[in-house]
Amino acid sequence: MNMKKDNPEDKNKIRRKTVSSKRPDSSKKTGSGDEDLILPSERGKSKSSNQRRSSSSNPASKTRSVSASGSAGRDRKPNTNKKTRSKNASNSLKRKLKIKRRKKIIGGVVAAAIIVFAGGLGFIFASLKDVKPVNENLLDKLTHQTTTIKYANGETLSTAPTLYKKTPVPLSDMSPYLRKAIVSIEDERFYSHSGVDYWGLARSIVKTLTGSRQGGSTVPMQVSKTLLTSSDQTYSRKIKDIYYALEMSKTVNKDKILETYLNNYFVGKGLCGAEAGSLGYFNKHANELSLGEAAMLAGVTRNPSKYAPYITSRISGDESKADLNHKLLFFLATEGLAAANKTEKDMYEKLYEWDLVDEDTYKQLKSGDLLVRKAISNPDAKVRQQVVLAKMKQLGVITDKQYVAAVNEKINIQFPDSKEEVANSVESLVEYDVVSALMEQGKTEEEARNMYYNGGLIINTTIDPKIQKSIEKEYENNSNFPNDTVAANGLSQPQSASVIIDYRTGNIKGLIGGRNIKARKTLNRAITPYQPGSTIKPLSVYTPAIDTQKVTQSTLVSDSRGGYRFKENRADNPETTTNGYGSMSLRHALALSSNTIAYKTGELLGPTYDDCIDVMMDYLRNFGITSILDFKEENKAGMQRSDRHFNSLVLGGLTKGVSPLQMASAFGTLANGGTYVEPEVFTTVTSFNGELIIKNTPQTHKVVDPEVAYVMTDMLTAVVKEGIGNNASLNSGIPVAGKTGSTNSYLDTWFVGYTPYYVGSTYIGDDAGIKNSDGSSVPRRTIEGGGSMSSAKLWGRIMNRVHQNLEYKTFVKPDKVYMTMVSPTDGGKTSYGVLAAFIDGTAPDRYSFTPVLPKKPKVTNPNQNPRAGIGGATGGANGTGGATGGAYGTGGATGGAYGTRSNYGTRSSGTRGY
Repeated sequence: MNMKKDNPEDKNKIRRKTVSSKRPDSSKKTGSGDEDLILPSERGKSKSSNQRRSSSSNPASKTRSVSASGSAGRDRKPNTNKKTRSKNASNSLKRKLKIKRRKKIIGGVVAAAIIVFAGGLGFIFASLKDVKPVNENLLDKLTHQTTTIKYANGETLSTAPTLYKKTPVPLSDMSPYLRKAIVSIEDERFYSHSGVDYWGLARSIVKTLTGSRQGGSTVPMQVSKTLLTSSDQTYSRKIKDIYYALEMSKTVNKDKILETYLNNYFVGKGLCGAEAGSLGYFNKHANELSLGEAAMLAGVTRNPSKYAPYITSRISGDESKADLNHKLLFFLATEGLAAANKTEKDMYEKLYEWDLVDEDTYKQLKSGDLLVRKAISNPDAKVRQQVVLAKMKQLGVITDKQYVAAVNEKINIQFPDSKEEVANSVESLVEYDVVSALMEQGKTEEEARNMYYNGGLIINTTIDPKIQKSIEKEYENNSNFPNDTVAANGLSQPQSASVIIDYRTGNIKGLIGGRNIKARKTLNRAITPYQPGSTIKPLSVYTPAIDTQKVTQSTLVSDSRGGYRFKENRADNPETTTNGYGSMSLRHALALSSNTIAYKTGELLGPTYDDCIDVMMDYLRNFGITSILDFKEENKAGMQRSDRHFNSLVLGGLTKGVSPLQMASAFGTLANGGTYVEPEVFTTVTSFNGELIIKNTPQTHKVVDPEVAYVMTDMLTAVVKEGIGNNASLNSGIPVAGKTGSTNSYLDTWFVGYTPYYVGSTYIGDDAGIKNSDGSSVPRRTIEGGGSMSSAKLWGRIMNRVHQNLEYKTFVKPDKVYMTMVSPTDGGKTSYGVLAAFIDGTAPDRYSFTPVLPKKPKVTNPNQNPRAGIGGATGGANGTGGATGGAYGTGGATGGAYGTRSNYGTRSSGTRGY
């Protein structure tokens, strides 16, 4: 049977007619029905055609049309015609406005689409403006790059150390299982796509829009992200990755791209690349991996922190040598792990006997500097391994039999033997600071460490090679360290640390964190807190007192024990360090490091005991000392600790202590006119191609006015010129301001000081917690040679090297500081004392009561001590002092100065010969 084929146009007419037949009378409602079916191209002629259809088919409509012309319509009421005409006109206007609005909307959408398209093209072109040609040579060059650390002058300091450095190997030297596992789980269409898997990319976009996450990056795109761009989550970076992946696939064969990926992908625990990962986890080369090991190493890529093949565990004490062989991990005690328990300490001897640790590691375990853990298999890694194996089976890469065997394979975690190198304190600080800065940019610790070790970074440090070598040279001289010995555990004692900073910029110019230590990890004593002793006094007591105008450096305070303002201090009753010389100026008290006068000065800082503590803690924090505890903290023994004690804040017996680095920065604040500058060890970090990754700008803030800082500087120069820090003076005569410090029995000794050029901090002390090989405790020893004087001497020797050939200059005095001659002891005005600094309007108005010494008499008896003659005369002249003063010359005069009251004369400062 012949059937007429449907004509699409006829169908369209039928559809329109059907709809039209259902529409209501236009007199009831206009702007509906057919209006909504009109296409944009028909919209201009829709009105006339509708009217024609209405006029020809509806007599009423025709009648209305005639009536509207004014020549007919006598059968209708005039008012009704007016209302109808008004309604029709209104509806017509609405239709026009609606059409106009739609035109605007459509035009806007089209314009927006054009703008977005043009803008998108512009963004793409802008993103690709600095791309480079990709070829095999470039990939090889980038694969072999390592992070380089540079001195401030651009010379190479070192390459970033890592236990298992990235070791590129050709694809033929990698297990076929590893190659198949990576392609299966990371990029199953790797050998068929042109660099970008568009299906995978689309799926990734859909997943992202629906709130899920799925990687859409191919192996070439990941090579781009690792070597050519960055890990930043930006559209610009992703556009570059797509471009480089496409270009790479044109110019480099697929096997070479896969080889590049396998040599550069991060496998966790500081390991980068197939060879390093194989050695670091399984103690075998990449071409020796089994199917199970290869699948586990391939599975790490999704989340290296979670899927690394091992996790750490404490030693139980039941392990055999085989259980621990090649499975030990070592951590610094400062890395936040729990301290060693008795079981672990008991195992140290076995580890040493079994040759599982070398002598230097054993030393640090015994001293508490290092902690040990063992590696055990990670259950999450096993789960991820099975996902990889299942994918390989699904794709037909392995058989069912191979799958079952690999799932049941026992994975043996083993570490290779490591080479021990002399620890470098600068490198450890650079690593810590750079990794921290990268983490602040949003990277995980694993990503940051991988970037640091293997990212080909250029790290520009602040270290001056001349200054660094000056410090190292003095640390090679064992005579600089009193009673130098090698302890039973092999560690050199005493230990030491020194830091030198340019206080104007905060740049660390030189640093050393220990002596004669050779190990994979070592304690950096330059950033480790120790008890600061009296070095804290200028920061917690004297600067606040000068700044709040409670005192001047000429203020007289009694050195006698007792007479404390607060009952808490009367209970402490600290011993004086100056043998109770009597009243003396704060300048002289600081020079002699009087404990009692520091206490009494601290009591002036507030109306109550707690107020004084608040003031001292606020100043210490502003000086950059962050290790003080202003709250109750529970230590590992379960005891509550806090530094809210007058004694701790005045005499430096803090809970945690202060590091040499923080002490140097704090004193540098005074040298810098009262402005604190955060210390920094690096200035910039750039990529291999010069792209800036980090610009390190130190934070600064004002602590005190320049006038206050200069008065403190003047007082601290008295410590070196007139007090117990004279070992720190420089041969060139360049002025030195500083402070000594020591703890009880001189177990910790310090000198922190500065010149018009640099600030430096030196610490010497026996390490705490030393044990003999039999486990018995070795008490910490006194630092001989006057305690803090040894630190001052070492500081002076280092700084003499540093300042060699530097131009002589002095500290710059602010305009509002007034210099006047005062007695070095009682602070009164005099014509023959020392020039002292005072903030304008605070200079003393009293005169010194120190008597003028008579001329030295001629010695007639050769057996007579000439000083005794002077003393006799002085003693007689003043009625006090007498023989005691005479024995030490000028001391007699000082003794007399305290007197007219005979009870002070016998306690003259002549007993020390000042």
